[in-house]
Amino acid sequence: MHPGLIIIKSCPKHMNAPAQTKSAQVYIFSGEDEYLLARDAKNLIGRLLPPEEQTLGLEIIEGKARVIEEAVAAIAKCIEALRTPGFMGARKLVWLREANCFDRGIIARSKDVAGIIESLSELIKTRMPAGNILVVTANAVDRASGFFKACQAKGEINQQAVLKPWDKDKAAAAFARTALQKNKLKATPDVVEAIVELAGTDSRQLLQEINKLAVFIHPRQQASAEDVFAIVSASREDNSFNLADAVGCRELKKAIGILRQLLFQRESEIGLVMGLEARFRLLLILREMISEKMPADEKRVLEPLLASEKGRPPQGYYLEKLLEQARNFSRRELELAREAILETRLKLVSSTNLEELLLEKLLVKLCGRQKSGRRS
Repeated sequence: MHPGLIIIKSCPKHMNAPAQTKSAQVYIFSGEDEYLLARDAKNLIGRLLPPEEQTLGLEIIEGKARVIEEAVAAIAKCIEALRTPGFMGARKLVWLREANCFDRGIIARSKDVAGIIESLSELIKTRMPAGNILVVTANAVDRASGFFKACQAKGEINQQAVLKPWDKDKAAAAFARTALQKNKLKATPDVVEAIVELAGTDSRQLLQEINKLAVFIHPRQQASAEDVFAIVSASREDNSFNLADAVGCRELKKAIGILRQLLFQRESEIGLVMGLEARFRLLLILREMISEKMPADEKRVLEPLLASEKGRPPQGYYLEKLLEQARNFSRRELELAREAILETRLKLVSSTNLEELLLEKLLVKLCGRQKSGRRS
């Protein structure tokens, strides 16, 4: 199980023994990480229904709907499958996979969808044939809905806990370490952190990128940070701090590449500038710390400030990385950089259709070396 994902049980029975829960006719798995939901659902189905019986005894219905009509059709198909007894009286499992109509979204609020879900709830409460079992994986389930209460009364609801950003990173790092071990790869903590920073916290994406990494470095087994940056796709949900890292290392080519990707993903130009502003504010503080030769044990004073920049408590490696970036600049360069960032921010507010040009020009200023005695 994903180390950072807590299962909230609505049924007193333990999740590892669902096959002994004879009376349970419904199992719900809800949360953001679709890969982990599918994995847990498959494990449950394997325990409830032997593989040799799944050909006739397992029916999978795709629940991901883009429009109201698709959601209604999926639920109607699920109801029909649940009303049909298993072949020759055998156990039957219906898996409604990746359902997105049980939350409070636009599709779920539709009268047609609400009506068909109410019919499914009534079926669960009173009329499901003995031996038929419903398994649902969903992005979210409204806890105040009649569907949730019907499922709670008849079975088990397993909900991934909502994690804070730093807990997501810790859980993703643990998952990445496990995936690396399965691929017989060795990696230092720095390499694991680089994988998470690039690929993000989604388990399926992490697994895909680590599999790519294993093929890329074969027959070697020791993965390096250079390998990660060469092959792992920058697909993290929030990749803006990678831009700040590239600028902090004064790597202009890399910074411009990340910037263009972020703009292609329609990231806010103002938000990107604010991220750079926060990074250079921290680098200026760290530059002062270096100049005054602050003892190592006093670095803890900076941790609350560092946490605010990335959205999570910094690990030792992250702090050292920022210190190294601060050494790349003189105090004068950092002050000029902050002036350039402020100037660009003001231009972005008043300009149109020049955003990419202004941001690339800013990156050139920030990454370039400042000549002595001259302003940027």
